Amino acid sequence: MPLLLLLAAFACLLLPLFIRALRGAQGVIALGAVLAALTFFRLAPQVEMSLFSGAVLLNPASAYLWAFALGVLALVVALSISKPPVPEESCSEYYFLLFMSALGLMALFSAGDLFTAFIALELLSLPLYALAGIRRTKPGLEAAYKYFMLGALGSAFTVLGIAVLNSTCPSLSFMALKGGAPEPLALAGFLLVIAGFAFKTALVPFHMWVPDAYEGAPTPVSAFMGAAVKAGGVVVLWRLFGLFDNGPVREIFWCLAAVTVVAANLMALAQKGLKRLLAYSSVAHAGYLTVAFFGGQRGFEAVLYYLPVYAMATIGAFSVALALEKDEKGPLIEDLAGLAKTRPWLSAALAAFMFSLAGVPPLAGFFAKFYAFAGAVSAGYTGLVVLAVIMSAVSMYYYLKVTVVMFMKPPVGEQPAAEPLGLIGVVIALMAAGVILAGLFSRPLLAIAADASRWF
Repeated sequence: MPLLLLLAAFACLLLPLFIRALRGAQGVIALGAVLAALTFFRLAPQVEMSLFSGAVLLNPASAYLWAFALGVLALVVALSISKPPVPEESCSEYYFLLFMSALGLMALFSAGDLFTAFIALELLSLPLYALAGIRRTKPGLEAAYKYFMLGALGSAFTVLGIAVLNSTCPSLSFMALKGGAPEPLALAGFLLVIAGFAFKTALVPFHMWVPDAYEGAPTPVSAFMGAAVKAGGVVVLWRLFGLFDNGPVREIFWCLAAVTVVAANLMALAQKGLKRLLAYSSVAHAGYLTVAFFGGQRGFEAVLYYLPVYAMATIGAFSVALALEKDEKGPLIEDLAGLAKTRPWLSAALAAFMFSLAGVPPLAGFFAKFYAFAGAVSAGYTGLVVLAVIMSAVSMYYYLKVTVVMFMKPPVGEQPAAEPLGLIGVVIALMAAGVILAGLFSRPLLAIAADASRWF
């Protein structure tokens, strides 16, 4: 599958240069390649393959996460086809960079040691820096600059931490690193690596790049960053969290989770733009996922259930933003006034996404938070869960604000005629059905996630 995506990436980049008829068809090539890759998935055998002396691990867990990454990539490509985020002359570079980033994400999911994880992280990140500013407009370039500078700082933390660990540990595989209490120098290395991956996951205080990057980047790229890229950082942080049964590293994770759920939800209250609100929502959900770590194996089952559920609501919300945006920063919340009257099904779908992100039953987001928090409570971290539940209740304000504006405020001025949504409408409908059905019938997905979690 990675080879197929790599071939498709170069096909999108090079074929239009030689075959004039293919110019403008890069999106179709990309979507066809992703759908073809998805057809290779079958029930994963209950075995683990170790490649390159343990640097890459292929098992049911990596298969589950690869399917997740390809599903998100397919949806993002569909959004890009329906409303191209770049001019036709830049489409080749856009899809090439998007595919290379997805390949980095898949490599990150399968990394068996810190060296591989770092290389995969860079393959994931470098194309995203370019994608954030690919339109070469002022907001896009500002987003790309901030993302690149802070991302480079995170990468510096990571590689410095790996160098410190390599001076004290003979092997940097995750299996070899697991043990008793590390010596002070190794502990410093672990903390640097955790800080580096916390940048990618957007945990507070490493979240500073998120609102500007999400707002200035093309909306499909923002959806990819929010839904998929965060998952790569979460998986590596879980591997690092699982190396320690107690001690200062666990305390650091406790502080990161607590500060993230509090700060992100409070900062989201003041947001006026839909994309910036979703950016801070993304940071808050990173905090909820970190809370789930404290549930141990049961908690990571919840994480693997949480990731696709959160991705469906996030992609759906960004799809609505894409359908309504008039400039690259996306719609303001006040621009949604009267949407329930002018485009009722679109407002109903966005309300479903907001309620799922807020954790309202019976939508999937409620069960994702329930499973995440239940594991932490059973492990004795009741105080942290109480804090997360309180801040989740606070988040109801800004999610409901969007719904109130759509359903209870009249339209402002004359509304333009609604444009056909095309594939955007298909994506929105699929994601709305997903957050409803994954909530009403949560057991099948949770069972698959539980089976995959046993391989971490």
